[in-house]
Amino acid sequence: MPEPEVNPIARQLGGKVPPSKRGKGNVVRRRVPIYRRKWFAILAIICLVTGVTAMGVVMAILAPLREQAETFDLADLHKIEKASLIYDRRGDELGRIFVLNRTPIKFEQVPLRLIDALTAQEDERFFRHKGVDMVGVVRAMYLNYKAGEETQGASTITQQLARDAFKLKELEKAGDKNARYTRKIVEWFIAERIEEKYTKSEILEMYLNRIFFGRNFYGIQAAAQGYFGKDVKDLSLEESALICGIIKSPNNLEPLRYPDRAKKARDHVLDRMREEGLLSKAEAEQYKAMPVVTNPPDNVTRLSHVTEEIRQQAIGIIGEEAAQSGGFHIYATVDAKLQRAVEASVRQRLSEVEQRPGYTHQTYELYHQIKDLAKKRIASKEIPANTPIPAPQYLQAAALVIDNHDGSVLAMVGGRDFLDSMFNRALQTRRPTGTAFLPFVYAAAFEKPQYYPPGLMEDKPINNRLVMIGGFDGRLGEWGTEQEETVYGDTISLRESLVQSRTAATARLGLEIGLPSVKDLVARAGIKSPVRDYPSSFLGVSEAKLDEMVLAYSTFPNKGKRPKELTLIHRITDDKGKVIYQIKEDEEPLVPVMDEIAAYQTHSCLVEALDRGTGRPARDEFGLKDFPAAGKTGTAYEFKDLWFLGYTSSVTCGVWCGFDQQKPIYEGAFSNRIALPIWSDAMNAASKDYKTEEIAPPQEAQLVEICNKSGLRAVDSCYEKVPDTVNGGMKAVRCTHREVIRPGSNFETYCNVHRTGGPGLASMLIGVDVPQETVPMNPAAFNVPSVRMKGLTVIGNDPYNAELPVLRAEPVDESGEVVPRAVPVMEEEGQPQSPIKLAPPPPLKLD
Repeated sequence: MPEPEVNPIARQLGGKVPPSKRGKGNVVRRRVPIYRRKWFAILAIICLVTGVTAMGVVMAILAPLREQAETFDLADLHKIEKASLIYDRRGDELGRIFVLNRTPIKFEQVPLRLIDALTAQEDERFFRHKGVDMVGVVRAMYLNYKAGEETQGASTITQQLARDAFKLKELEKAGDKNARYTRKIVEWFIAERIEEKYTKSEILEMYLNRIFFGRNFYGIQAAAQGYFGKDVKDLSLEESALICGIIKSPNNLEPLRYPDRAKKARDHVLDRMREEGLLSKAEAEQYKAMPVVTNPPDNVTRLSHVTEEIRQQAIGIIGEEAAQSGGFHIYATVDAKLQRAVEASVRQRLSEVEQRPGYTHQTYELYHQIKDLAKKRIASKEIPANTPIPAPQYLQAAALVIDNHDGSVLAMVGGRDFLDSMFNRALQTRRPTGTAFLPFVYAAAFEKPQYYPPGLMEDKPINNRLVMIGGFDGRLGEWGTEQEETVYGDTISLRESLVQSRTAATARLGLEIGLPSVKDLVARAGIKSPVRDYPSSFLGVSEAKLDEMVLAYSTFPNKGKRPKELTLIHRITDDKGKVIYQIKEDEEPLVPVMDEIAAYQTHSCLVEALDRGTGRPARDEFGLKDFPAAGKTGTAYEFKDLWFLGYTSSVTCGVWCGFDQQKPIYEGAFSNRIALPIWSDAMNAASKDYKTEEIAPPQEAQLVEICNKSGLRAVDSCYEKVPDTVNGGMKAVRCTHREVIRPGSNFETYCNVHRTGGPGLASMLIGVDVPQETVPMNPAAFNVPSVRMKGLTVIGNDPYNAELPVLRAEPVDESGEVVPRAVPVMEEEGQPQSPIKLAPPPPLKLD
């Protein structure tokens, strides 16, 4: 039986009241809301109390962490280490001094494409959050939970800045599992403070100037220059994406070492930019197809002996901490272009020596094979990690080029490879100078009136025990000339002795003038190394440093003066341009060493030593260009140390070659085969930018004419018969040259070969020999004007085909009269003071 309908409204609405909900008398009961029930009230009270308690606990935990975050001074965000930059004399960057290689820039210099790449990769909601990205935090927590390990991070750019600037990683104590979360909370609070104080652009500027980009590049500018050789403002989009891609793991993604890994990181950034709507799909694919192309410059952070010496001197001026982090600008005297040329020459020329047949020593290539093998054995743990890498034993060289006018260093090479050996052989090692020391012996002699280049010295073999050089038996290169065949003569001029590097004649000259004279001169010349008190010092057995020898040699082109000292740093400014250090500009930058005449006499000998003496291969074989220069070889005993020192009017250059542990290079290794080629290359490079001029003789010096054959003062008949290549037969030529003599020198001996015509001119004219006689030492007899031909002696046809005389030109005045020659007059008591005049013979006419 159906139940009666009691609620037609319910039926109309389509609802039915279940029997269980009906009260007595079929009355429908109202449902009590859950929040009005007693048990809900009790539960709510419990939850509220629990929540308040939990909040109190959280606040109690976070309060000290917030207080800790407040202790960090946000002003420290601006305190970053800045690399001090070294510039060459043209303003080009030569190197850097740093603990962290960093060059800060302004935000305005950063292109928008790099900002897009950075935010897409590191913090997509950077411009929307307030320091902490809660969406990113929740996402990272979910992904990490799903993976069962920490695979995702949620640090924003602001958090990374806080972590790096305040070294928050140090808050994580070893063994404390909660330390990482504590550090994270402090990091969040600091990030919020940063966002409250700084704008987004300021945060990005501080971030980009601070973070690490691998390979000792800190900050975006250092990375741009180090990887691509350009400023950050010039980076392309794919380059910007690459740099931003390596931020997450710079050492593992560094593009110079791992280009494939860097490309994957770059492509990931490009994909993120596409996902963020910053690139279209086609654009992203186009950039991803591009290869990774880096272009690191050679000079940036390049280590070398010259930059290390500049660094050491800068530290001595401004302090180590300031030099490494203060962002100073150090202006050096070095010419980077010349420096590269000299370094290249050292590498090439010594490599050529090592390729010489029969060369038995360790080569540069062999050492690097040994070095690489040692590193591999350490990496594979075959040998202990603290096993020292073997020291190089290959042939070394050092070179130094200075400006003659102020002593500024233009180029310095301290060895073949700075990474193999930091020892600077240009400044730190003393070696026997060998025959490169000889010019100072002659200069000391030329300071005395009785010694001059045409003066004669005995050149016979000398007893080795007399000067005590090397072994008693002697070796090739010890005596005589620096060549395979040792040559001696009875006598030799001082000029020829120095030109040909005759050690026997030099030893005799040194013994005559005395060792104290030589020691005094070299001390004035700037050689501070001690000169031994033995006769062997005349021949260069005492040691000296390359920089001392170069400074001393600059005396000759400077007409007897030298720079006070060598300089490498001209000026230092701070990062705001304020001058911190400036080299003193002296009114007289040069100090006197010897008189101008002695300097020029020695210089004139060194010119010939380069052109026709021991330095002759420079032009004949090694390509030295045709400009005025002078120089001297230096071969030490047993061919252990080789030198060449020389100069132009503008620069002086010295080269040393040898082993760190002294030993013969090879038998017959003269300096003009090993050191001279490097010197020639350096001087050719220097001549492009530093003008070369002839060095003029002193005005107060006396110029005299010297016979080439006798080495004595020339007479009118000093002619020699030579083949006439134009007209055939023979012709007479004047065989003399000019010498600079100190006024007051007793050099009044005249030619005894061509006197009265001699075998030169007389035999040419009349076909008979004239006996050589000793010329009397009375100079008055040779100051009488010679009888000269005024015209032809045969007029008309000459049936005898006689030789015609060579007429000597004479000065005449406007009227055509011969100008009388001034001659010294010897005054003697009782002798009339009247000149001798002879009329010319009349012309002989033949029918």
